[in-house]
Amino acid sequence: MEKKNYQKILDGVIEALPADSGRKLLLQSCCGPCSSYVIEYLSRYFDITLLYYNPNIRPAAEYDKRLETLHELLGKMPEGPLVKVIEPG
Repeated sequence: MEKKNYQKILDGVIEALPADSGRKLLLQSCCGPCSSYVIEYLSRYFDITLLYYNPNIRPAAEYDKRLETLHELLGKMPEGPLVKVIEPG
């Protein structure tokens, strides 16, 4: 079985996109730590909006704790102020 280098595949996909400073990307997020590398890497190429969503996170306090941690992470990242976070209403 051939091993794939998904980082190289992603780089190729991004390189093939038209050069446009207005590129936008919506990413689903359920916590800050899992989002950190993705935000750091993709913010070079896209305006990022995070959709914070996972109805399986229980209890509600855990959901809120993860959302708070996401905001804390964004506050510490240089890219953080450029990232929007939305929650389904």
